[in-house]
Amino acid sequence: MNFFSDWFLAPHFSILVQTNEEFSKGKEQPDGVSIQVISEYYYSTHSEQFQFPTAFFGTLKPKNLYPLNQDGKSFFYIIPKDEPKKLSFELPGKSHIISHMGALLSISLLQQGNKFDSSKQFYISFSEDLKSFIDFEKYEFILGILQKSISNKVFKNSNKNKQFNIIFENTFMNKEVVNKAIALSDSMCYTRSFINMPPNILNPESYELFLRTIVRNECEKSSSPNHIQIEIYDYEKLKKENCGLICAVGQGSEIKPRLIKLTYITTKNLSKTPHVSLVGKGITFDTGGYDIKPSSGMRIMKKDMGGSASALGIFFACARLNLPMRLTCWLPLAENMISGNAMRPGDVFRAKNGLQIEIDNTDAEGRLVLADAISLACEEHPDWLIDLATLTGAARVGLGTMVDSLFGNNKLTSQLLYNSGIESGDWVWQVPLPIDYESYLDSNVSDFVNSGSSGFAGSITAALFLQKFVTVPQWNHIDTYMWCDKPNGLWSEGGGATGKCVRLVTRAIESFISK
Repeated sequence: MNFFSDWFLAPHFSILVQTNEEFSKGKEQPDGVSIQVISEYYYSTHSEQFQFPTAFFGTLKPKNLYPLNQDGKSFFYIIPKDEPKKLSFELPGKSHIISHMGALLSISLLQQGNKFDSSKQFYISFSEDLKSFIDFEKYEFILGILQKSISNKVFKNSNKNKQFNIIFENTFMNKEVVNKAIALSDSMCYTRSFINMPPNILNPESYELFLRTIVRNECEKSSSPNHIQIEIYDYEKLKKENCGLICAVGQGSEIKPRLIKLTYITTKNLSKTPHVSLVGKGITFDTGGYDIKPSSGMRIMKKDMGGSASALGIFFACARLNLPMRLTCWLPLAENMISGNAMRPGDVFRAKNGLQIEIDNTDAEGRLVLADAISLACEEHPDWLIDLATLTGAARVGLGTMVDSLFGNNKLTSQLLYNSGIESGDWVWQVPLPIDYESYLDSNVSDFVNSGSSGFAGSITAALFLQKFVTVPQWNHIDTYMWCDKPNGLWSEGGGATGKCVRLVTRAIESFISK
């Protein structure tokens, strides 16, 4: 699928490491630019080194590149002491601060690089105090550089073709650090690329084709060529599996729904291998069905598959990192369209687990496809089940676009995700699941309805609906917003898809399987 490459986002920077001797020689090359990254403290205590730029620029400010001398090839950059924004009473996690530093440097490097007509090498060194601080998780610094260097303007050749090398000395950085940063960055690029695709390009059918290409490429790169398996539940197979809810949501579209199952495993000893299962909502376009959305609400509904994009990003990150585990990823895909075959308010459909669901609102379709996928995932008895979805507007009303709603049936896994969010900057906030609110889903003609009619607690009733299909003791649901309407946070420049949740959940999984 060559067309996929037209929409695949890639960083403008490539990361290299060189030996001390190569690094020193490289700085003297005509196409090389040497940049010393220093802290504000280092600048204040070594001010005599910066008399040349002070004479020209006066008081020096953080976040700017300044010439160190007159050769035009030596610069320095002052990392600001201001930390990224914090969540309520929680201070930013150290990883969040480190990636924030990398992102800020990336902006200045791009500005400098865009002055050149040809590709350039940036040789980066650090002051000793910064080395000590960044050493905690060096890959986060590189990840910040890579992700912030991406442009969402995918069809502008000037943006796609401009590539710069960033070179670190291998006494500080090494290939293992770089590979981890690239693994996470590439996975976030998958997530952002899928969400950015227009709905006439990405649908349940093309989604499968794109994923087959990615799986093939990932397997070719790996030392274990068959470590990822893909299985497709097409429309006929979904009907045979009694996945009536996925079929109901997609039956109004000419392109029928399907479910994609990805499996990754590193060992044949299944009894001792932790098993984590991901489920991601994949509504590639949502009109709202017969409960149609207003035009303003429908404009960016290509992002309604953001949960599936996040899940696949997490999946490929774990696979790239060769985590010792079994990981399954379930992606129920459908278009929620209007036609003579589309589901209607008042229809009743049977779910995979046998429950009868009355359709109160055709625009509450995401929980329907998730329900059947959760039932299938639970049949394998994973140790931890995590579902991700851009599910409710109520979650955005309550917490806005930067903080995602977190639900769950287990205190330990919920706390693990919360802590990982503080550390990574992909914030989640736990919301309760009051049993009394289940009455909002009561139905006179079926087991329950798909949407509460009270107008209250929209994100909670959606999570309570999903919980009815969960049969494992450790489950979490993240109601996420994988989009920003304007530059906001670390991972988007001018609005558009974000890579949120990829670092959050991957970090949480790493902690979970290490216990």
